[in-house]
Amino acid sequence: MRFVTYFGTDSSQAMRRVSEELGDEASILSCRRVEGGVELIVSVEGDGPQNTSSAAFKAVPGQKPASQVSPRASRLETAASQSHDLLQLKRGLHESRSTLERGMKEQHWLIESAKNPSQGIALQICDALDIDPRLAAALANKIPAGEPSEVQREMLRSLLRRQLKVLPTPREGVTALVGPPGAGKTSTIAKIAAEFIRTGRRDDIALITTDNTRIAAQEQLRVYGDIFQIPVHAANSAHEAARLLEILGSKQYVLLDTAGIGFRDHEGLDNLDSLIASLPDLDVFLTLPADREAYVLDEIIEAYSQLPITGVIATHLDEAVRIGGLISMLIKRRLPSVWLSDGAKVPGDLKAASAADLVNRAFLLAREFKKRQRSSALERSNKTTAHNIRGHRA
Repeated sequence: MRFVTYFGTDSSQAMRRVSEELGDEASILSCRRVEGGVELIVSVEGDGPQNTSSAAFKAVPGQKPASQVSPRASRLETAASQSHDLLQLKRGLHESRSTLERGMKEQHWLIESAKNPSQGIALQICDALDIDPRLAAALANKIPAGEPSEVQREMLRSLLRRQLKVLPTPREGVTALVGPPGAGKTSTIAKIAAEFIRTGRRDDIALITTDNTRIAAQEQLRVYGDIFQIPVHAANSAHEAARLLEILGSKQYVLLDTAGIGFRDHEGLDNLDSLIASLPDLDVFLTLPADREAYVLDEIIEAYSQLPITGVIATHLDEAVRIGGLISMLIKRRLPSVWLSDGAKVPGDLKAASAADLVNRAFLLAREFKKRQRSSALERSNKTTAHNIRGHRA
């Protein structure tokens, strides 16, 4: 194992360099501000990158040189052990990034509060919603500081609603759903199909799946097709998908399911881009899981920006603790939302996107989150008091 130091003008740039050069094969050990930016120290298995422009190795006392590691011992590791270690490493990296993001966000809030002390109430509301600090500062500047907190809260609601873009749900043509694994594309397609069928146009719709990486995904869509009594077709290539669309030209509405592709899978994204480019005149909707942290959503959107994204379907809303991060990314990236999915029920748990619904849900979740925080703080205080009493009696 080696320890690598990365520098960046800010935490986002430094983390981007870690992601580009090491991917998930690293754990962030520390982060601190230095002159000119931010310094990240990460640990990485093996030799790691050598002589890179963005990284410099630091010697660590007691570190065992890589040349002394026994190749035979490494070969004797079982596949199960390697898999477990990799999983632990990825979890550690995710936790480290989450901790780092929270720390940097807190610093951003302190900076914005110091720059705009008169906007304290509006900034506090944005913080409770989990709105991005920079967006929060821009919103707070539009709210008169002298107004009561309730007035500022309602003004903030109005500002967020106006900045969120919404698209009408399509009822014809071809709609393709793309997104990372586990975002809920297949179940969302089933929900959309069910809503379409409810209008009495069962014969006007067809489903296509291009997900040939998971047999279970194709089978899941076929099961829904059998239940709804609508045709489901599988395409193993862009040529097959284009041919199927020609054959299904008489259908009023065709839904296209695609394979889940992680935002670091550049080859997979390039292949998906080629597939979409070969299929003219279609809407491409990105499924965004609302329960992910803001920086993850930003990574997903950035990766998928090479595709002609028409809009966003927000999924997993029922599993999200707060959705200020989702709202911030939609506003920051100027992406319109088209559907909201807030459960696993098929049919059901899907509705046309509404800026008012998103904002109202954000405020509701923020109140619930604050209640849980207070409850947890009270529980910790009671435990501490009980512990002190027992210690005093002893």
